[in-house]
Amino acid sequence: MATTAHPKPVDAILNHAAQPYTFRFSPFLRQTYQVGLPPDRPICKAFQAGSCPNGTRCSERHPTGGLNSLVCKHWLRGLCKKGEHCEFLHEYNLRKMPECNFFMRNGYCSNGEECLYLHVDPLSKLPPCPHYDMGFCPLGPVCAKKHVRRKLCPFYLAGFCPDGPECRVGAHPKWSKDLEKPKKKTALQLKKTESSNQRVNE
Repeated sequence: MATTAHPKPVDAILNHAAQPYTFRFSPFLRQTYQVGLPPDRPICKAFQAGSCPNGTRCSERHPTGGLNSLVCKHWLRGLCKKGEHCEFLHEYNLRKMPECNFFMRNGYCSNGEECLYLHVDPLSKLPPCPHYDMGFCPLGPVCAKKHVRRKLCPFYLAGFCPDGPECRVGAHPKWSKDLEKPKKKTALQLKKTESSNQRVNE
């Protein structure tokens, strides 16, 4: 008597081969936004030569170059009018999302961790303080510029670093006498610094 082997439930889960759902609007998404097309499809030769006659209906990939490093905020809402000529990315990439305007203006975001946009610390945008980079800033923590701690190169401190500007061991401070006088933080900057420090301590 022969026994038939039934597939185990684990195999059915691990080797899941269900057909993807198809909707009436799937062809529109595929043609307009290239949703559902394989990312490793070949690059369109006509697009590389200058212009593709098929436009957004082309089944091959239209790479937009390395200049656009942010996702198009209008494309996210389905409102981008430029299509393939847009200078921003038309792909859903969390690492390349635009900056959150609400967080930028207010210092917090009501969406919190679920916000799709980038929350960039305003203090990280400040330029580095040249006085601090030389070794001492007379304004200390109330300086309007960023004080970045860097480990000094021991060879440079001894008098000579064989690697010169390409040194990766530590910083080589530049000595300059014609620096502008350091400026104090504004009251708004001081308030933002205090509130960000409180959030870090909580």
